Amino acid sequence: MTDTPVEESLFQIIHCFHQYAAWQGDVETLSLQELQALLTDSVPRFMDGLGRKEPSYIAELFRAADKNKDDQICFDEFLYVLGKLVKDYHLQYHRQLCARRCAQHSLY
Repeated sequence: MTDTPVEESLFQIIHCFHQYAAWQGDVETLSLQELQALLTDSVPRFMDGLGRKEPSYIAELFRAADKNKDDQICFDEFLYVLGKLVKDYHLQYHRQLCARRCAQHSLY
């Protein structure tokens, strides 16, 4: 039985986390540099929007995700980062859907 698209996506997220975590130090956590590389490489459109490539944005995201303040992001803490990504993409989805519907009904 083949994986569903959602199952494949979940596997890819886990694989991506471990791929970047293995760059330096603990292979089960991300450093600030590893998180920055992961985001820049894996979600470039998200990072291009609203000044997210600014080092201060990434550092603040890292600090907010690092719940135990050990200067590392474990997978559970990485879920906070994923939550921010999914929330932003969800908002973009609604904006695009609204824009399409508004255009269809000449609301602009």
